[in-house]
Amino acid sequence: MGFYKDQKSASQGIPYHNEIPISLKDAVCEVALDYKKKKHVFKLKVTDGNEYLFQAKDDEEMNAWISTITAAVSGEKSEVTPSSHSTPAPAARAQTLPASVATAAAESSPGKREKDKEKRFSLFSKKK
Repeated sequence: MGFYKDQKSASQGIPYHNEIPISLKDAVCEVALDYKKKKHVFKLKVTDGNEYLFQAKDDEEMNAWISTITAAVSGEKSEVTPSSHSTPAPAARAQTLPASVATAAAESSPGKREKDKEKRFSLFSKKK
């Protein structure tokens, strides 16, 4: 699974923050019941130990994402259509997530999160 800033970046093959695509082999996708800050959040746990949080606009969209990702994990030939609504649908190739979801996914990487946090909240660089 790859992440792109927008449809233009996806068509040019430029990944979001130059992140390499993640493998869905043996991944687990489920509702993030322990996450209370926002509604309609689900998580994707991959075998390398990383966990990604995604936010959908409603329960219907969240369940569609979970079932589509679960189908991809199990190896079923389920594809997703490009859509401005970012809703999984059969017979497609790629899909663009809303900016809020992409941000949540990008911030789930521990090392990257600390570096970004330092950039956002510090006037001076951290002494090493």
